[in-house]
Amino acid sequence: MSFNKLRELRDRFEQQWINGGFIFGYENEINENHNNDYPLLVVLPPTSELPATEGDVQEEYTFECLIVKPYYQNQTGSLDVVFSLLEQEGLTWLQRVLDSYTNKEVILSPDSISVEREKELYNDKLIQVRLTFTLNAFSHSLLSIDEALISSFSPKVWLKADMGVKTQFFGGNEVVNKWLDQSGNGNHFEQTVNLNRPIYRYENTSNSYPYIDFDGTSDYMACVNNSIVSGGLNREHTVIFVALPDLAQNGSILSKDINLTGNYRFNLSSATTGSAYAISHNVFDDDNDRINALTGNKTATTITGYYLNNKTVHMFQDGVHIQNATNSSFDHDDWKFGTSQPLSLGSDRHNSANDPFKGQMQELIILNSKVSDEEMIAIHQYLKHKYKI
Repeated sequence: MSFNKLRELRDRFEQQWINGGFIFGYENEINENHNNDYPLLVVLPPTSELPATEGDVQEEYTFECLIVKPYYQNQTGSLDVVFSLLEQEGLTWLQRVLDSYTNKEVILSPDSISVEREKELYNDKLIQVRLTFTLNAFSHSLLSIDEALISSFSPKVWLKADMGVKTQFFGGNEVVNKWLDQSGNGNHFEQTVNLNRPIYRYENTSNSYPYIDFDGTSDYMACVNNSIVSGGLNREHTVIFVALPDLAQNGSILSKDINLTGNYRFNLSSATTGSAYAISHNVFDDDNDRINALTGNKTATTITGYYLNNKTVHMFQDGVHIQNATNSSFDHDDWKFGTSQPLSLGSDRHNSANDPFKGQMQELIILNSKVSDEEMIAIHQYLKHKYKI
């Protein structure tokens, strides 16, 4: 197999180290809290070299890895014997990592293995083996094929929790003040009030990708533009999002209100229905028109998508077309969703947390046109691969 992201290699390093504790960090974290499980593998953040603009498509990473354990002068076993065992554990681990590749090039530097005897660190004496090696096994592209697929649809909004999330610390948490639009259209979402900012989480996630955590009480964000495109969002449009709604609470995921009283032109909401959730697509023009469709298992992160074509919403879950829902009162014309108020994320109002959404959001894509079933499935396949669904 090959690796396309440093995160994937870091995960493989940890998976293949079965002997003790693991740290991806720095040397001063060794025994910082006196709770390490030895022998300890410490992988330092690597240096890297980007490929040439022509020809070479692989990125080189140079790693320093430490295999550490305590050694006391009066313990059983000579230093040479203990070090030899530690060295063997380190080399066996490295071999397991390299066996994960089908195509690889590894370069061990001349001084790649060394021993540091009786190192004092946090009042403990440690010995450590230091491995230094360079891996040239990463496919590298300034724009991956998958992202090029999304770009080909000219998204009007593209929010990704692994890119463009601006944060600050408040109340002991890292909270999101702005989520930058990756579509190039400047349709960023922001929240200026600390108490209403969702939390940015990237530890212990189910698929190793960070997410925006909406608390279902006060968190929401609003687009900086009242109109994501000139004239407003088309009646025919496509929305795709990667999220894990909370099982116990209904809420508005995406909305475009008319005024400050909670009336809206457009609302996408999740409603608890046992172990699943219903997606309601609501439009208020001359009449209160609504299209409902059932989708989604709330016990796992799900890709949910729909496109609106004429009077019918076509619903998809994880790349499968699951349902059509039609409302005959929907008029198929050039009517748009207006430019008077911005889109809101996590609430049905742009200025307050009303009918707030509770759950985790990892990606949101909005297209100002419908797609075909085949195109929708292709987008879902990209997201399934990315988020390990």
